[in-house]
Amino acid sequence: MTILELLIDYLPDRYVDAVISNLRNRSVLMNEAGSFSSELLTLFDWSESRQGYEFWEEVLESVLANDELPPLPIEIGYCPSTTFVCKKTIYIMNAADTNLNLAFDFNKSELKFMDNYKKEKILGFVN
Repeated sequence: MTILELLIDYLPDRYVDAVISNLRNRSVLMNEAGSFSSELLTLFDWSESRQGYEFWEEVLESVLANDELPPLPIEIGYCPSTTFVCKKTIYIMNAADTNLNLAFDFNKSELKFMDNYKKEKILGFVN
């Protein structure tokens, strides 16, 4: 049995897709499989995955306990350079269509000490 066949036996398609999306080398899916837990633990770094360590830990525990799987996190796609302000932070999502998300601290009280040109630049950027 291959690793891919093992994953398909234990997980619904959407979860298998999530595992595959975290792999750096998909050819490992054709390797001979060991146990489900050993394969899931070693296929990719859970901490660096899109879903996070806690999610994959819950998936493994649920499969081993034959319990209901945790819901998959919702993935949100942003248009290039989507910008919004929340509290004291400016967020730029999908900066320049690179899939990078940036956050900058922003303190409105500092605006009163700036000259008008800098103020307009910052406020134009925020809006």
